[in-house]
Amino acid sequence: MKSKKELRQEFKMKRCQLSKEDEESLNHELLLQFQKIALTKVSYMHVFLPIQKYHEPNTYPIINYVKEFFPKIILVVSRSNFSDYSMQHYILDHQTIFETNEWGIPEPVAGVEVSPSVIDFILVPLLAFDVDGHRVGYGKGFYDRFFALCALETQRVGLSFFDPIGQIADRNEHDVVLTKAITPNRIYNFGTHGRDTSF
Repeated sequence: MKSKKELRQEFKMKRCQLSKEDEESLNHELLLQFQKIALTKVSYMHVFLPIQKYHEPNTYPIINYVKEFFPKIILVVSRSNFSDYSMQHYILDHQTIFETNEWGIPEPVAGVEVSPSVIDFILVPLLAFDVDGHRVGYGKGFYDRFFALCALETQRVGLSFFDPIGQIADRNEHDVVLTKAITPNRIYNFGTHGRDTSF
């Protein structure tokens, strides 16, 4: 088993080694898998915008799909506060103005703020995840703090180019697990307790 630090380095490298063609193909497969998820009961969907220099999965095709086929879903994006590792959340619409912060993250300048308590579906960025739904992020804890403010039944759906690893060595009981993870190959369902129930 490897630690989060080791996995962070390994999967950053794996993403950087993807060719542009492979990345485009994987993003297309992610979209096809995402389209299998039932969204009829979703009201507020939080989406992350990809950091291109980190080769994150491209969420723009997913955003466009939701806008076209589920126009009643309110899309939400966040602005990060690096002084306390918190996030503010804003409605994403045609009036949203973005700026790229010093870490290369596109963020809304301002807008209509949304409380985490109403968000019922979160697309979660990650570097790796394990077979029980534990994730490896960038290590700052933004999303763990965000999850703590959301309802227990909020869906936490990871997006990954790669399938899960066995287990993360230094996970702990305070980690908030994913409820689902989408890879180009399939969707993993972890429920609320972190065991894949897809099989």
